[in-house]
Amino acid sequence: MLAVTAVFGLASVPVALHYLSKEQFGLWALMMTLVGYLNLVDVGMSGSIARLLIDFKDDRDGGHYGSLIKTGWLVLLTQGLIVLAAGLVFAKSFAWLMAIPANLQPDFIQLMNLQCGVVALGYAVRIFGHLLTAHQRMDLANYAGTLAPLVNFAALWIFFFFGFGVFSLVWAMLCSTLVNAAIQWIACEMWGFFPRRGGWGATSWTRFKEIFNYGRDLFLISVGTQVILSSQTMIITRLLGLENATVWNVATRTFNLLLQAMTRAVFSSLSAFSEMMVRGERTRLRERYRSLVVLVASLSVFMGVSFALCNSLFVTVWTSGRILWPPLNDLLLGAWLVVLSVQCCHSSLIMTTKRIGFMRFVFFIEGAVYVVLAVLLVPGGGLPALIACSIFCGTTFTGAYGAWRASRYLGFPLGEVVFRWMKHAGIVLLGFAPPALLCWWGTSGLEALPRLAINGTLSGTLGLFVLLRFGVPPELQAEFQERAPAKAGWLLARIFGRRPAVES
Repeated sequence: MLAVTAVFGLASVPVALHYLSKEQFGLWALMMTLVGYLNLVDVGMSGSIARLLIDFKDDRDGGHYGSLIKTGWLVLLTQGLIVLAAGLVFAKSFAWLMAIPANLQPDFIQLMNLQCGVVALGYAVRIFGHLLTAHQRMDLANYAGTLAPLVNFAALWIFFFFGFGVFSLVWAMLCSTLVNAAIQWIACEMWGFFPRRGGWGATSWTRFKEIFNYGRDLFLISVGTQVILSSQTMIITRLLGLENATVWNVATRTFNLLLQAMTRAVFSSLSAFSEMMVRGERTRLRERYRSLVVLVASLSVFMGVSFALCNSLFVTVWTSGRILWPPLNDLLLGAWLVVLSVQCCHSSLIMTTKRIGFMRFVFFIEGAVYVVLAVLLVPGGGLPALIACSIFCGTTFTGAYGAWRASRYLGFPLGEVVFRWMKHAGIVLLGFAPPALLCWWGTSGLEALPRLAINGTLSGTLGLFVLLRFGVPPELQAEFQERAPAKAGWLLARIFGRRPAVES
């Protein structure tokens, strides 16, 4: 699914730039950011429903599980209608606030209205994805998530070809939303994730209070996260103009894909962690969580160095030189990727416990501090200052607080979580970054395409070897080797420096 999503995300940009001007593309990027803020009407309810379903899923026909499904769906439907109404009412105000040129304002307003309608539909069908997540059937959700981008891309090209212009992006997203929802619903029916007849229970004020009480704790986290990850386009548009917003949106596309891959690794584990909490499997939770953090930290360092090595060259080749992106920005984004990935592990664990506490305010505080710093520094420091603010705020606020809370909850010393768990990631950095730097300097006289090929080859060979050999803790190396198919297990044994498994 991630591979298809990556191909779609990368292939759709040159197609869109072929049919749209830079200003029109920037208009779309800005509109998507604003719709993301309208999604805050969710007030944490989606995360609350998905987590609470795990508490009741072992008794599907007892009434509580079905009652939660019905009540949660009504909540999601209501939220979708609120998003639609907000888009219709505030689209014109958003156009004025973001200083959209007068000739583009009618298109922007209509885009907002249509996109909010698609988002409202998405709310109405979210419950199917929550059910798949609660039952740890991410594979089924991923099948839907694999087909949906293919449908999106095909529809996008067709609508562009027939002259729908910037509105093609909305209609294509509508098609993919419908396909994704249909597949998830069919999967829930086939695998019996709905209660049997007579076991549904009724919509309940008690169930609503459970959803709301947990969801309100997640709301400020959602607000802060939205500001931390999505305010860049708005800040750039306001301070540096729509064309720079387009450059940011295009050049950070691969960064967003890598971040999605990292967070997917974390989020795919949360259902299992939740089940361990519900069933009291604390020792297993401690061991699995430590392994996850170590692995995610090492993987994020590998991806961060690879990104810094290749992205600016990729953007040049990908856009045929229409977008120029300084390597310094990639170096800073690579560091931010590491900060976000490790922070995601710790924060997600705390949210899964349902005892969020002061963390609800930490995200909000970080988002507020970030915006203030960015507004002050971006006019003079440009995009590097924008990214540097993200690194500083992510490390100082949510990163530090999340590590402290995770150490307290699991009973690990804080020093072990912050330093000892990062040992493998540090070895990956020391083993891969110097050769990557030498390769960057050594190929500086070549054209972008051959440089990209050489740098990418280094990342896929030496970088991957360093990651697997030194970035994966021994207990996970043994498990990877044991679970892999025979031929892959033999290769992993060679990379890990272990004796190949002997078949009985």
